Amino acid sequence: MKDSKIKFPISLKHILLFSALIILVLGVSTFLVSTLVRGDDRRKAEENNHTINARTAETVQLTFSSIQNNSYILFDAVSKLKEKGGGANSSQLINDFFNVNRDVIFIFSPDTNLKVNPSYEAEKIPAKEIQDFIESKHKSGSAKVYNSNELLNPSVVLFYNYGASNAVKTAAVGLDTNALASLMSTGSNNATLLVDEDTNILVNPDFDSKDKKYAEAFELIDYIKTKTDSDNTQSLIETLNGKKFMAVHKIKNDLFVITTIPEKAVFAVINRTTYRIILFSLAVLFIAIIIIRLFSNNITNPIADLVDASAKIEQGEFELGIEPRTKDEIGLLTSSFIQMSRGLAEREKLMVSFSKFTNKTIAKKAASGELALGGETRNATIFFSDIRSFTAMSEKMQPNEVVEFLNEYMTRMVECVNKTKGVVDKYIGDAIMAVWGAPESSGSPAQDAINAVAAALMMRAALFNFNKARREKGLAPVRIGCGINSGPVVAGQIGSNERMEYTVIGDAVNLASRTEALNKPFATDILITENTYNLIRGRVIVEEMPGVHVKGKTDAIKMFAVINLAGKEKPSTIEEVRRIIGTTAPDLTKVNTDDEEKKYNIQS
Repeated sequence: MKDSKIKFPISLKHILLFSALIILVLGVSTFLVSTLVRGDDRRKAEENNHTINARTAETVQLTFSSIQNNSYILFDAVSKLKEKGGGANSSQLINDFFNVNRDVIFIFSPDTNLKVNPSYEAEKIPAKEIQDFIESKHKSGSAKVYNSNELLNPSVVLFYNYGASNAVKTAAVGLDTNALASLMSTGSNNATLLVDEDTNILVNPDFDSKDKKYAEAFELIDYIKTKTDSDNTQSLIETLNGKKFMAVHKIKNDLFVITTIPEKAVFAVINRTTYRIILFSLAVLFIAIIIIRLFSNNITNPIADLVDASAKIEQGEFELGIEPRTKDEIGLLTSSFIQMSRGLAEREKLMVSFSKFTNKTIAKKAASGELALGGETRNATIFFSDIRSFTAMSEKMQPNEVVEFLNEYMTRMVECVNKTKGVVDKYIGDAIMAVWGAPESSGSPAQDAINAVAAALMMRAALFNFNKARREKGLAPVRIGCGINSGPVVAGQIGSNERMEYTVIGDAVNLASRTEALNKPFATDILITENTYNLIRGRVIVEEMPGVHVKGKTDAIKMFAVINLAGKEKPSTIEEVRRIIGTTAPDLTKVNTDDEEKKYNIQS
């Protein structure tokens, strides 16, 4: 298994998925609650603001009407007394009027002249300026309310006409605005103004500034003039201080009662609630992430164990050391994984044992079902080796010594075959048969051939070291002969359905066996046929031997004694090879070609 970094762990996916769901649910809930409650709060604020405005306007209107009615009665009574010559009694009527109407600062009429409420300090009332103010503001036939803050602070002046139609008289009443302010104050987030049509602020109990031309009041009045066509209206307008809900009532004398409430004050409660919901949602999300993380660990940790276990199995380690952590599907999967690893361990043990009886490559193919009864034609290189005079050696040894000797010898020789990608076909007593190119090739027949020769040369070196150790023990050295031939063979499983053996058969195999036997008369250790030499010409150093008539062959077969691989320094001649293997050059003319099987005839 190749190392790879996990980009999107399952725990992260769980956290993102559930977090998204929580955020979606809480977000939609918060939005719906906020929207619905905000709409209700808006309607309630508008209704409440309009109610306060209407009630305040009615209160101011009643106050003005009461003052006007009371003063009208006073002025009319004084006028009639004066007509009857009882003007001296008018002072009592005026005092009674001030006792009843304590918020009136002064009164003025042609019949009473300027009279000041005894409750106020008369010496601080600028009588002359008030008269001038009254004369400058009064217009015959009109009734108005004026701000007179420049004369009396704070006060408003009410002008109206009284008397018979043929003798209309103008009266003025100065009203203390503190009294109106106490009537108009809302004591809440609402703020109320009393202004005239010229944007003069007459009463502003709920506003911070007392300026006549208070900026926000000017904005409100300007809005009233330009955008309202009703005496009673409710609007949401943008002022310098932010958005406000504004209710307007127009009362007599072209006065406007304006009541406002800031939008943020209206939505302060829902905003705080929304803020708390958001904080609560974040807390829930944080707790949910922790819970999801813990939950994910119950899933991801066993999966991580399985991933590590699979990596170990891929590396050939079957002792996993894992146990099911849960009783769910993952626990069941873990149990199955453990059973699988045990099965693979048994299979591997069987494969190792099987490989000792045949080649590992063949064992794997057989286990996977790739090898079936039957064969195929392949170009292969066949190798035979045999120990010289082994029968005589074994007669001097005990059976267990023979087995021990062969095991040690075979181990060294087979290692050379395996290192060069060869396959040990079979053991024939002390002989070894190996194949290169079947069941798998190293790439080409030439490469298979050079691998076989390389294995034989490795065997020469391994045998040299083996004999060195035997001499140190006082034992006789061992000599072997190796024969190599290349050609077409039939490779496959031969036998029955109950017992099969992978091997190669054909004329090329027989020639390789007979070539191995020629090492004895030639006093060599490695012989290759002309077929093999043609494949690896230029890659090996050889010495050509006399042609040989092999049984079953009409033409003589050329044989070549292998000295070394090309590019190697020692040995470089056949004589050096014979010194290494402990043989001497033979007289080929005296070789007895009539051996017991008459396998060969040497042509001089």
